[in-house]
Amino acid sequence: MAQRLIAFRVIVVIVCALVLGRLVQLQIVEGARNRELADENRIRIVRRLAPRGKLYDRHDRVLATSRPAFSVSVVPEELHVAGADDAVAALAKLVDMPVDQVQARLTQREAAPHESVVLCRDASPELVARLKEHSLYLSGVEVLADAVRLYPGNELAAHVLGYVREISSEELRHPENVEYRPLDLIGKAGVEKVAEHVLRGTDGGEQIEVDARGRPVRTLGTVDPEPGRALWLTLDFDLQRAAEEALGDRPGAVVVMDPRNGEILALASSPAYDPNLFVGTLSPEDWSRLSGPGNPQHNRATTAHYPPGSLLKIITAAAALETGKCTTRDRFRCDGVYRIGPWGLRCWKRSGHGELSFTEGFAQSCNTMFATLGRRVGHDSLADMARDFGFGAQSDIDLPEESKGLVPTPEWKRRTRDETWYPGDTCQMAVGQGDCLATPLQVVRAVAAVANGGNLVQPHVALRVEGEQPKHYGALRQSIGLRAATIQALQAGMNAVVSPGGTAAGIAGARYEIAGKTGTAQAPGGEPHAWFGGYAPAENATLAVVVVVEHGGGGPEIAAPIARHIFDTALLPAPERPEWVPPGSDPDSGRAPED
Repeated sequence: MAQRLIAFRVIVVIVCALVLGRLVQLQIVEGARNRELADENRIRIVRRLAPRGKLYDRHDRVLATSRPAFSVSVVPEELHVAGADDAVAALAKLVDMPVDQVQARLTQREAAPHESVVLCRDASPELVARLKEHSLYLSGVEVLADAVRLYPGNELAAHVLGYVREISSEELRHPENVEYRPLDLIGKAGVEKVAEHVLRGTDGGEQIEVDARGRPVRTLGTVDPEPGRALWLTLDFDLQRAAEEALGDRPGAVVVMDPRNGEILALASSPAYDPNLFVGTLSPEDWSRLSGPGNPQHNRATTAHYPPGSLLKIITAAAALETGKCTTRDRFRCDGVYRIGPWGLRCWKRSGHGELSFTEGFAQSCNTMFATLGRRVGHDSLADMARDFGFGAQSDIDLPEESKGLVPTPEWKRRTRDETWYPGDTCQMAVGQGDCLATPLQVVRAVAAVANGGNLVQPHVALRVEGEQPKHYGALRQSIGLRAATIQALQAGMNAVVSPGGTAAGIAGARYEIAGKTGTAQAPGGEPHAWFGGYAPAENATLAVVVVVEHGGGGPEIAAPIARHIFDTALLPAPERPEWVPPGSDPDSGRAPED
């Protein structure tokens, strides 16, 4: 009996020693770590997203802002739906989302434990009401006050403004995005992308103590979010609306720029899209349209490149005058076709223009005269002048995408086609056909250079940032190096285009003078592209406008009236501005000469 009692006491001592040892380990050896884990289990971090900075036009009119909304967030570790074996499936049914989509959002993150994840943004009032109704049976699900991006003009200036969307896994890997987490919003296009660092702001948050079921007990600390800064753009709301109204649904682009400093006053691309669509979940119909053959997200003003047609004749004329291969006193003969042996380049006027002076040939856009000038100048000088005017290179506008276009060379033709450069190629280039390609933005810079006396300006859409001094772009002017006499001859030719006998005489106005150049560029797959580039007032230009309508037909009939509508909007008092009448809808309007 005594031995059993001794054995029992030994066992009790051993058990007590083990318990005491374990307590020492938990409280002393691992105490700090256990306290940390306990805090993590009862403290929830709730991020408060910073309101995004507003976008304004040059006259303080709102182009992009934020509106109140609700978002549904979930703490994955605390998710529980009473009576459901599969909480994720039950939640998916409640919020009307596919189960795999809910599961993907709850696992696609790199957040601290017990930190909430946004399940859906801009939740409908019906969904908010449904979640509140089921709140007694839900754990780990919250409806939070939030704000989402709002573009009051809908499609207005969409290609300049851009849109915001959830960050991609590829973007997360970029060093500059180290502060972002999966499912965060980021600018994806336009100014929203370029000025992300200005517009985003700094997120805040709250430390909230929760009970065992994940329900808030008290707030331990709060850091208020810091809103993003506002950004004023060079756009003029009225001119942007006029450009989009006149362009309508026809594929093409319009660029309006101040030729003195490069400020983009309007930039329109059609077809357009509504950036508000990206706020919530895209419907299959919306996605089909956005990714369809019309490619409405494509910014045709900066990334689409077209044969410039007769707009390139400005370059040909400048090269001929600068190299001494032509003077304004020269005369030319047009019989309707320019021939090199058996090859011929037709003038748009099949019967020919007869005898022409330089200015008359410019006003009538005579292919024979410009082919003659191209042969005199030669390809090298023609290509050099095109590059001096900004063709074949990006302008470095402060928008995310821009095409270089193409100034073709004999070496390029050998490399890409294994073909020889012929004299006819030079003639084609001299009239803006063949392989030469340019963006509307490049063309408006060239037109502006004639208007301002021979300087390439830096195009830009950012005017000023809240809290910063405005950036001065006046110094970013690069002289093309043209003689004053050459500039005067080009200006006289463009004045003559919008005068009686010129190809754009139909848009001449009585209140102010327009200088310009029409273009009708042959293009595969349909009608020619319709071009117009010009500036006004002709004597002291404050506005340069370029219009291209894809497969629109004649530049004088289609593109020139669009430009006139924009000039009227900018230069006439509001009561005197005529309403927009689409080309061809007025039976009394005379048909302008072709080009």
